[in-house]
Amino acid sequence: MKVPCIPHFEKLAQLARVTPGLDLEAVASCVPLLYLQRELEAALEAHYEANGLSRGRWQLLMQLYKAAPPEGLTPAQLAERTGVTRAAITGLVDLLVEAGLVARGEVGEDRRTYRVQLTAEGNAFLAKVLPDHMQRMQRLMQALSTDERRAFVEMVERLRARVEVFRHAPAEAA
Repeated sequence: MKVPCIPHFEKLAQLARVTPGLDLEAVASCVPLLYLQRELEAALEAHYEANGLSRGRWQLLMQLYKAAPPEGLTPAQLAERTGVTRAAITGLVDLLVEAGLVARGEVGEDRRTYRVQLTAEGNAFLAKVLPDHMQRMQRLMQALSTDERRAFVEMVERLRARVEVFRHAPAEAA
């Protein structure tokens, strides 16, 4: 049974009394988004796990899959593209090397860094799992009409532009 996405109005009203200017409708409309994010992340984790991966390993594989240079990407590039630390990339690469999905390659004379590339086994793995993944994405978004999907993408992009409000800087007025 799914938990209702709308917070109890009484609780929001209590918050409004101690938070002058609080837009109850704005807060209430954000809550379903947070529930969706939590449920989607849990479902994706189960999906990745069913394919023998974690979210981080999936993201790393996808970055290598999308990468234009055939020689692969450096750990620094992978860290930047996935939003994880360089130390975390090293651990993810180690696990994927062990699984035979990626390989390390040298970068010229510089022995301090390396490039990470998909192996033939990694490409075969993605060729096997990506069609199912894309079909699942399609099935999720088929809940919306074509026009609704376009509007949804526009709204999501507007919200993505404001995600900074949750960074740990001093709170600012809207």
